[in-house]
Amino acid sequence: MTRRLASIALMALMLSSAGPAAAGGKPIDSVDAREFRFGAMAIGQAKDVDYARAEGLGLVPTIPMNDHLSGILAKLLAQSPVKNIPARVYIRASGDWAAKTTADANIYVALGVLLRVDNEDEVAALLAHEASHVILGHADADIVQDAQQRAIQVSSLALETRDFVKNVGKQGATNATGRDSAGVTEQSRALLLNTMLLAPAWTRDQERNADLLGTDLLVRAGYSPQGMVTLLEKQKSFETERAADATAQSLDQQLSGFGVDIGATATAEATKQVGGDQALGALAGAAIGKALQWGSKKVDEAKRAHPKTEERIADTQAYIQRYYADSAGKAPQVDPWDDAKDQDATADVLENYIAAIQAKGKLSAGDVAGASKLSKASLTGATRKHAYPNYVDAAVQIAQGGTAPALTDYETALSGPEPAGAIYSEASALYLQTGKQDKAKQVIEAGYSKLQEPPSLTLPLIRTYRMIGRQADADRVAAQCAVRWPKMQAVCSQEAKGQ
Repeated sequence: MTRRLASIALMALMLSSAGPAAAGGKPIDSVDAREFRFGAMAIGQAKDVDYARAEGLGLVPTIPMNDHLSGILAKLLAQSPVKNIPARVYIRASGDWAAKTTADANIYVALGVLLRVDNEDEVAALLAHEASHVILGHADADIVQDAQQRAIQVSSLALETRDFVKNVGKQGATNATGRDSAGVTEQSRALLLNTMLLAPAWTRDQERNADLLGTDLLVRAGYSPQGMVTLLEKQKSFETERAADATAQSLDQQLSGFGVDIGATATAEATKQVGGDQALGALAGAAIGKALQWGSKKVDEAKRAHPKTEERIADTQAYIQRYYADSAGKAPQVDPWDDAKDQDATADVLENYIAAIQAKGKLSAGDVAGASKLSKASLTGATRKHAYPNYVDAAVQIAQGGTAPALTDYETALSGPEPAGAIYSEASALYLQTGKQDKAKQVIEAGYSKLQEPPSLTLPLIRTYRMIGRQADADRVAAQCAVRWPKMQAVCSQEAKGQ
């Protein structure tokens, strides 16, 4: 099972408060021994998880692999001078390379990372890096506010993208097969937006310190320090793959204005020009609209502050050579990670998600028929009601003009174990498009309430109210948005006004 799964995964992914200084010693020796306390920006772990559910396609429902990840994390945290950290690991429904930690000590790892790593040392390196952000108290007010504001901005971009491409479609853009190429483009871009994980915009020093402290935790927990190096090398490979994807380049160019970290340092040069697709090129210049008024001011600052992956690799290698040369040759632990992936309840889910990731890649390439076959294969067994495969299948259905089957996919996902923000938003929008205003309102209100009024669903709720004639409600939510996220006041107000 493991070898088969690994080969399929590789094929799918090709498609688709302390401040330690290494010069003064090991970072772990500079961390004060103390009990963990949540910072002022923590919103509560349960609410934080609901916010994660609301971002894009949310979480992969719990599988045995979650327990394995929790066990690795516990071994790492046992080495920390900061004790009793209540950190938990969640798997995000994303095929990208991404992970993030929040002020609530929750760690979110994209499924795409777990499909790419080869051994338990690399998994431990990933978790050690994220846990180090918690230990070092990196999630301050600016980081948390920026993360929540970016969630609003990305939802704004999703709305703008949908509107723009639909307008292109009305002008009669069709491909050689007669299908609506704008519709395929819309679904491909929506998939990119909704399957990403918005990582915090850590500074150069924060990332470096997390790498080095993470290496300390790795060694003390019995793992090879080289796991951190090979993990970063895999990240660099992902960034290179993404830089070669024209659609992803266009999207990264826009998201860089929000401070969204998607390996932006590796794609910065590649995204200076958006070539090939006229619709995408125009979108890069026009569709971002009001969301960029705040975000574009951060582009140069983010490029200066965020370290390049190759720099992180070099720094980590030098650190290992200085402090852990005797441990550097330790063999990686391959079998435990293979065993974790091979458990039946995990392997079946991974195989279906791999099929959905492949379907996403096929749709992006314009192969709608191939995407349809794969998306149907992903909707079997344990994943029948999961958000990710249902969303991908709905995107394929819409690209083929199938509104009713897409709504069925959305409703299936909404009745599943982990309804996601993108499902609520897209289902509501499709109900509006088909004239079912009451249903559109019911769905988006349900998501907004269930997921504790998350930033990701704020603009979709405002838009729904405005479009069904509930202007007072649209203005009310826009006013709440301005209070909670002051820098987003213009974005929310303009959405309420339809500007």
